[in-house]
Amino acid sequence: MMEAFPILILLAIVVTVMEVFVAVYLIKRHDMKMWQSLYTSLPVVVIVWVVAFMYS
Repeated sequence: MMEAFPILILLAIVVTVMEVFVAVYLIKRHDMKMWQSLYTSLPVVVIVWVVAFMYS
């Protein structure tokens, strides 16, 4: 189980970075408000980090 720990954390970091890019893209290209992009991106980030810590 210790071998899965860095992989899950790395995956969570990658997903977080990707969600930041998605949020910036939505704000710039689709004129979304900051709270709207947070509303779409934040649940994904929270779920990924919770799963990463639960299984590590």
